Amino acid sequence: MNGLEGLYLEDLEVGQSASYGKTVTETDIVMFAGMSGDTNPVHLNQEYAETTMFEGRIAHGMLSAGF
Repeated sequence: MNGLEGLYLEDLEVGQSASYGKTVTETDIVMFAGMSGDTNPVHLNQEYAETTMFEGRIAHGMLSAGF
């Protein structure tokens, strides 16, 4: 099952599952940085982020937790 759209609580059964996907965009990261105040360059600056153990920019942990 790809989602639960159109189902009511009584339609659900034990063992059913659903999955969702979201591509995190530049806008998502910039907006979250502004809202949260977390402007760590590992999220916003590609050149800096390449010098870290991540080897590139990463999304905020709490941003991804919100999806």
